[in-house]
Amino acid sequence: MKKVVMRECPDYTPDIVKAKLKESLDALGGLEKWIKPGERVFLKVNLLTGKEPKEAVTTHPQLVKALTELLMEIGALVTLGDSPAGPFLQGRMKKIYQLTGMTAVAKETGASLNWNLEPDSVYFSEGYRLKDFYVMKAINETDHIINVSKMKTHSMTMMTGAVKNMFGIMPGLKKAELYFRFTDPVEFGHAMVDICEYASPILSIMDGIEAMEGAGPSAGDVVKNGLILVSEDPYSLDIVASEHMGITPDSVPTLKAARQRNLCQSLEKVKLDTSAGEGTPKSFKLPDTREPDFLEKYGRWPVVGSIFKQISRKHLRPKPVVNPKKCTKCKECYTICPAEAIDMMEKVPGFRYDKCIRCYCCQEVCPEKAIWIFRPKILKWFGGTK
Repeated sequence: MKKVVMRECPDYTPDIVKAKLKESLDALGGLEKWIKPGERVFLKVNLLTGKEPKEAVTTHPQLVKALTELLMEIGALVTLGDSPAGPFLQGRMKKIYQLTGMTAVAKETGASLNWNLEPDSVYFSEGYRLKDFYVMKAINETDHIINVSKMKTHSMTMMTGAVKNMFGIMPGLKKAELYFRFTDPVEFGHAMVDICEYASPILSIMDGIEAMEGAGPSAGDVVKNGLILVSEDPYSLDIVASEHMGITPDSVPTLKAARQRNLCQSLEKVKLDTSAGEGTPKSFKLPDTREPDFLEKYGRWPVVGSIFKQISRKHLRPKPVVNPKKCTKCKECYTICPAEAIDMMEKVPGFRYDKCIRCYCCQEVCPEKAIWIFRPKILKWFGGTK
């Protein structure tokens, strides 16, 4: 039975965060259980894009600092890093490290920031959908990986959690290629599981002190959630987190894929270490990107069903829309779009919906929250989700 430790932590007050994190880790056996003095530890934090900590887009620096201090106290050599959405370039990383507070963490603790931006081609024989792929070279030059994720909703995968966080070991725009290659959410989930299995983090920690709901992973609303979650198993951690957020685990592609591969247990088979009253489930506002299941149901009808499916998928599917008043024409969406479905018009980006694969990467990287997801009201009449 896999164990998940959940502890209440009301805010990012340094002493409280460190004490609660240490208490959580000690409940699993303490850091010394996995790490010896002198070993190199890579903290794979969530640095999706250059946002300040108060926006709850990235792993909060105070949690990262507390973990770094605890690791260094037992003699570990700590490196902080991630490959954010978009190009993996030194100038861009410098800005992201600065905005997310990682530069300050490194300065205050003596930890290193990862500047090794080289890709490393790997072969993973156990991969279910991915066997040949690229990862950050730094990942293969460390002794241990600790997965430090952020509790957020996600427009494509319903939630960002420990498993999805490991996607960031794939460098730069290589990630966008996977969105185009695996347009079916569950197939994409299998690819995420393959990457997580390759990385094999020794620990997964989730920053749920302040979380995100709605149009995650970057354009949603901040939720004062007050939780830290820790586990040796990223799948069990995500199950507990999804249930807490009010998300059915099987609606999360990574968890559905993991369950199909017997890597994922039900909540009843997870040993949850929590005090009475801690982690009371909440109903997070979910992304408005769910597709109606009637598209598949009626699409099976001979002839008429085929026509209906074509029309409905063209006119009834949720789609990204740009707000011209917020758009600064930075071209972030244009650069990252894996389907090349965006044209830079004279005023704002233009979407070619016949090519759009609904990965919502454009919304994910937009620094101004200028892209929102339009979902036709008629879908609410039919109900149901895919």
